Amino acid sequence: MRPPYEHAPAPLRLTERGRRVVAGLSVAIGLSIAAATVVVVELGGDHGGLRLAGSSTVVVQSGDTLWSIARDVAPEEDPRAVVDAIVELNGLDSVGLLPGAELQLP
Repeated sequence: MRPPYEHAPAPLRLTERGRRVVAGLSVAIGLSIAAATVVVVELGGDHGGLRLAGSSTVVVQSGDTLWSIARDVAPEEDPRAVVDAIVELNGLDSVGLLPGAELQLP
């Protein structure tokens, strides 16, 4: 029980300027979090997935297979991983390729 001479603390009241400062700080913090998220995703979001030097395209020639394209574009990589990356990047439903088709390379 409080002594009779002790008053409850006054509620916090912000002036219009104080409300604007709090709103501005909230926006600044939100933008900072968004920017940090973009940086993390762009720089380190692939978690060790296949990443080849540069991004380009290839036009499928008659007789090309995903396997042959994968070996040509990344001879030092495991062709299975490169084929998987090409299939995923291009949204392919099957491994059959049509001559003249343009494929995005990872």
